[in-house]
Amino acid sequence: MRKTTLLAGALALAFSGMAGAATCAAPDTRTSVFIGGVDSGIANVDADGAGPGNCTLNDLLKADLPNTSWASHAKFVANATAVINAVPESQLSRTQKAALIAAASASDVGNVLAVKVIAFNDFHGSFDKQGALFGVPSTGGVANMAALVQKLKAANPNNVVVSAGDLTGASPLASALFHDEGSIEVMNRLGLEFNAVGNHEFDAGAAELLRKQNGGCASVDLNGVAVDPATTCRGADVGTPVPFEGAKFKYLAANVQNGATGKTLFPAYKIKSFQGIPVAIIGMTLQGTPSIVTPAGVGGLTFTDEADTVNALIPQLRNQGVHAIVLLIHQGGFTSGGKDDCKGLSDAIVPILDRLHPEVDVIVSGHTHWAYNCVRPDAQRPDGRRLTSAGKYGQLVTDIDLAIDTRSRDVQSTRATNVVVDPSALTPVAPIQNIVDGYKALARPIAGQIIGYIDRDISKAQNAAGESQAGDLVGDAFLEATAPADKGGAVVAFTNYGGLRGTDPVFAYSATHPNNKGAGDGKVSYDAAFTFMPFGNNLVVLDLTGDDLKRVLEQQFVPSAKAPASCTAWNTQTSGGRFLQPSASLSYAWSASRPDCDKIDGSTLKINGAVVDPAATYRVTVNSFLATGGDGFTIFNKGTNRLGGAQDIDAQVAWWKANTSASAPYSPAPLNRIRKF
Repeated sequence: MRKTTLLAGALALAFSGMAGAATCAAPDTRTSVFIGGVDSGIANVDADGAGPGNCTLNDLLKADLPNTSWASHAKFVANATAVINAVPESQLSRTQKAALIAAASASDVGNVLAVKVIAFNDFHGSFDKQGALFGVPSTGGVANMAALVQKLKAANPNNVVVSAGDLTGASPLASALFHDEGSIEVMNRLGLEFNAVGNHEFDAGAAELLRKQNGGCASVDLNGVAVDPATTCRGADVGTPVPFEGAKFKYLAANVQNGATGKTLFPAYKIKSFQGIPVAIIGMTLQGTPSIVTPAGVGGLTFTDEADTVNALIPQLRNQGVHAIVLLIHQGGFTSGGKDDCKGLSDAIVPILDRLHPEVDVIVSGHTHWAYNCVRPDAQRPDGRRLTSAGKYGQLVTDIDLAIDTRSRDVQSTRATNVVVDPSALTPVAPIQNIVDGYKALARPIAGQIIGYIDRDISKAQNAAGESQAGDLVGDAFLEATAPADKGGAVVAFTNYGGLRGTDPVFAYSATHPNNKGAGDGKVSYDAAFTFMPFGNNLVVLDLTGDDLKRVLEQQFVPSAKAPASCTAWNTQTSGGRFLQPSASLSYAWSASRPDCDKIDGSTLKINGAVVDPAATYRVTVNSFLATGGDGFTIFNKGTNRLGGAQDIDAQVAWWKANTSASAPYSPAPLNRIRKF
């Protein structure tokens, strides 16, 4: 829809009849007056007596649909009456004036207000363009994403830009190396207003997250170790304020409470008004955040049930006259359809949706990195409510239009589209691109190092048994780093599948592929390795009995509803598909048809070819996330004689350097460590 910009006071001066008072940046040149999108047939005259090129009736009436200007029909009619009556009769007869006022009174303008919600999720500090998506060969790039957001904002002045969590954390090197300060700075300039906390917001702990909100330089990491001052407050090098400015947008955390005070870490919601109509934005993360974050990152915090938390807020919002409600939730689902449907919707978001109060109108979700968009009926809202997710890494932006009834102040209907961020159709926003280029230049001496060689693409995709090429590589790297007696004497190593980031191929052979990071054909750069493993976890070697080793592997499988208490007492896993990726020293076979907590055939569980003895003790290497029970692998908490080791990224880099060369590149072996029967 065409928009005009009026200088302050134009309407008031139009009433006084002062010539030359009102000037329009883009004058409406249509020949006749439109009210509610209907052509009146009456000439669109110069409304203020200032002559051609200035404001016409269409400009001053602001009467097009969808309505973006009026909080009620009465306010529109009052404005229209004043504007029309102020036009000299030499330009508009009394009869014409009466006809236009009658048309304004009969129109629907002001009964419904159009509001635009611009949404995304799981950005993860992704500055650069990504691979193909939904038929677009190259997608994303935060400067392109910002251009799309600007375009969408220009389509409706009543807009809000929101994110459903994991804005930072698990980020590529150029963001992560500098504590994701660059990601906050570009989001400030992109126009983000509200971000629901996700699980990765807690990777570095609550204190660091508060710093991201409030600004200032980083001082110590999650373990209390002083950070390198060269990795924080680099605004002088990238064109941003020093010290670090902090987030200009607001973090929201409705279901994250300080365990001691019961107060939320950040506000539960914020209310933004559009032409006097309030819209509530509630933000939260998944209740299960503590099980997928290093425990130190969520120490002292409690995470409450998602639906119960939202439902308890509704009376507060009603008391404030709020009936239009948007929920930003860092929890999601999977579908079997395209980017703009919800075919086959499944996973953790479903039971939450079915319990939400009917006042919730729109749910912007995340966490699963999946794209979907639909109006989904549920038990509380048989007429359905809007559910969206924009995938990941800034490849998509969800354009959501709300039609709000100005009398009830409730959402009457919604329309939404997941829009691909297509660099070929956008002009990057220069100030944002300059910040990105600045951080990349700072990181380049590290990022560009060639650390290894491959003879084909390497994938993290799991086979039917749960094993992956990239997982095998990491398991071997962890074991090689900790097998020497003075490094822990490990005989087997594991990594969690969720710790392997990036999109496939995670190591791209071709220099033309974005995931190659420009290293060159068959070369692996430090940048690619860090993008693949960005968490900075330390390796931990610990003692487990053979019985505990089998139990921790059984925790890969969710117990059924018929599982005996002897099983569920130690296996409380609620999410399937979390297969540990093992070193080559370990092998086993499993079957879904075997009993709960005994999916693995013990006779097949072997280390270095020997069957694991339940009573024997084995030295096992995991990352610090798993070592403290992350991803529901609580048996690792029983590990004794712990010895800390190198960072995971350092172990990976050392493995590449020791085991590959230009003349002997890495070629993945067959996936045979885990077998399914």
